[in-house]
Formats: sequence, structure tokens, C-alpha cells
Amino acid sequence: MSKKGATLIEVLISSAIVGFLVLTIYLALNSAVVNIGESKQRVGAIAIANEKMEIIRNLEYEDVGVINGVISGPMLSYELVTRNNFDYYVYIDVRYVDDEFDGTSGDDLINTDYKTVQVKVQWNHFDSIKTVEFVSTFVPDGIETDMGGGSLVLNTITTAGDIVGEVSVNLESIENIPAINYDTTTDNNGSLVLQGVPSQTYRITLSKDGYENSRTYPNPPDSVFIPNDPDFYVNVGDLNSKNFLIDLVASLKIKAIDALDESNISGAEVLLEGGRLIGSSPDTYNLNNAFSTDSNGEIDYGGISPGSYEILNFAMLGAGDYEFVASSDEAGFQLSAGENKEIELFFADKNQPALFLTVTDSFSLEPLKGAVVGVVREGVFDQSVSTDEDGRAFFPLQEDLFVPMENAEYTVEIRLNGYANYSDVVIINDLTQKEVQLNAN
Repeated sequence: MSKKGATLIEVLISSAIVGFLVLTIYLALNSAVVNIGESKQRVGAIAIANEKMEIIRNLEYEDVGVINGVISGPMLSYELVTRNNFDYYVYIDVRYVDDEFDGTSGDDLINTDYKTVQVKVQWNHFDSIKTVEFVSTFVPDGIETDMGGGSLVLNTITTAGDIVGEVSVNLESIENIPAINYDTTTDNNGSLVLQGVPSQTYRITLSKDGYENSRTYPNPPDSVFIPNDPDFYVNVGDLNSKNFLIDLVASLKIKAIDALDESNISGAEVLLEGGRLIGSSPDTYNLNNAFSTDSNGEIDYGGISPGSYEILNFAMLGAGDYEFVASSDEAGFQLSAGENKEIELFFADKNQPALFLTVTDSFSLEPLKGAVVGVVREGVFDQSVSTDEDGRAFFPLQEDLFVPMENAEYTVEIRLNGYANYSDVVIINDLTQKEVQLNAN
């Protein structure tokens, strides 16, 4: 190898080494900057948590609580604090504890032995949420005091019986004696135990990212239906327990399509009802609304409850000059928890000559897939296609749209193994729909 060639290789190797070293130094410096920033934010969060806990420690025992909380007091249950140009989200939760030392439940006449206070501070660090959490115990002076109220136990599970933990819970008083609007969270086992809850009726609302919202509803005459989960009354001195069902959300997309050229159709109104059955007399679901397809021919229902759904105006669907001719699904359908479903609604211009044929079994009335359908007008029109899985065939075919249909007589012939051949004359008068029943051999 020449000296010049060796020098070039040495330069390339040296450049690679220098580049690697520069990249390593950059990554190290970047990591150091990130860690310094996170450390600075954490120090601020710890300082805020300490300050809040010190304020609470200086309160009288009976004042340790949050505004509109189950345990009432002067502290805010949530606030946004800005410190050193960083935003911190501060949460304070106060609960009674029934200590096992002197017995629990029926063995202990007083189940509000002492209080625990949780101060949680969260902040955003790049794409993650960081948290510091302080917990402290507060005991009454002298002997324990019966604060009254009842015990409230909530459990959150799916309809399949699986535990759903860390569900956000809002407890809002109806009578407001006292006024309570309290936010907290179930534990990892989907359980929430609150002692000393003032005796009155509460609206309970549950939510969790990726899961449906669940709540209680007022009884008649405040409600127009009888709720399956009525607003919950807490009896003084009782163990008041309730299970809540909360499932993964589902998503649904409805698309309106021109059956001839597969273009999008906007303005098709769909009246959809379904999801969670929340009441009876009459049956009432948590989704009942009317939306129209957008410029992409779509209605996107994101994050809805699983369950039974029905397109209530299925037989009357339309959009301007477009008439509904077929669907990829029935008017009524099921959505499973976590399912992503798409339904296509097919329309055609009712003022344009076209034939929409459905082929079914004459005995079972089930659609027949794979039947070969030919439509002929001697010397003018000759097209054939096999029926789809729903037994449908549309004419004129998309690939032969340059040969349009006219308002005239056409001969329709249908063949399918195991069935008698079919032949008949059909008069096309603008959009024409026809069902043909084949007889088995």
C-alpha cells in the first residue's frame, strides 16, 4: 500500500474516533443537564410538600382536613403552585383510620381513631410525570373521639370481574349538609375505604385513562329513568359498600361511502344509541346522539363504553341526493371492551341509473356469497360480478363506469353451485334496488 493510501485510512480512522468522542461528550453533557434540571425540580417539589405538611401540623386536630372534603378543613385538595418558573400540581388527601389496635368494624364502636394526611406533588419533566409524596399521621389529643358518619367502601372492577386499580373517584354531596366535593383514588386493588363520611346522599363519579367513565344518577322524580346505579346514601354508623363496573373504552368509526366510486359522502346523519345501560323505564344508555359525517365521510366515536349499540335511523339514512343502499354491519351491533370497530355505510345517487342487487337463500334468507351476477342490455351493456359476503352486487361496476347504465330494460342472470339458475328482466328507473332469492337444487 502506498504511503498516500495509508495516510487517508489513518485520517478516516482518526475522524471516526474524534466523532465518537464528541458524540459521547455531548450525550454525557446532555444527560448531566437533564439530571440537573430534574434534581432542581425535585428539590422544589420536596420544599412545597414540606411547607404544606408543616402548615397542616400547625392546625388543631379537628381542623385537619380539606375544603369540601369528607374530612373538612381549610386546606385546598388541589392547587397549582409555580416555583422557580416550574409548575407543580399539589394534591392533599385526608382520611380517617380505624386502627386494628382497638379492634375494627363491629369490634370497635369508634372507627375514626386518627387521621392520615397525604401530600403529593407532581410535575412534568420532558415526557414523564415525576412525583414526591409525603404521608403523616395525626392523632387527637387525649382519648379518641367519635366523629360520626359512616364507613364507605368502594370497589372498582370490570364486567369480567377483573380488578381495576388507581381509579379516580369524586364524591359530591347532594343535600350539602355539609357540602362535600372530594377527589381521591382507589388503591392498587381497586378499593377505597373512607371512615367518618357524613350521613347523606352522594353522587359518585369514577374515571381512569383508557377506561369508560362511570357514575351514579338521581332517582325519580329528579331523573326521567330509574337508574341502575342510583346516587348513594351513607348511613351513620354502618358499613356502606358498593361495587362499580368500569371497562376499557372501545372506539367506533362510521364511514359513508359512494357504492359506485367509493368516494366519501359528507352530511349523512347517524342517530346512534348504546353503550352502558344506565337505567330502565325506559331503557336508557349513556350514549344517545346524532352526528353527521364530516368532509372525509366519517364519524369518529373515540373512547365510548362497550356494549350493545343500534343505529336508530338505519332505515331512513340518507344524505342529500344520496340514498342508503347497504351496510357492512347490521343496525344493531356489539362493541367489546378495548375493541376498535369500523362500519361502512354505502349510499348511491338516487337520480342516477344503477342496480343494487341482494342475493339470498329462499329458505334461510341468508345472503349468498360468490353468486355470479350478469347484467346485460344487448349491444349496449354487459357486466358481471360475484356477490360479496353480504350477497350484494352493484351495477355499473366501478372499473366500467365509462359504460353507464340507462333507464331501460336489462336482463339479470344469476348462477351459483347448488342453486337453480335465475334469469329475469329488470326495469332500471334511476336508482333501483332488488332482492333475488335463489332456490337450492
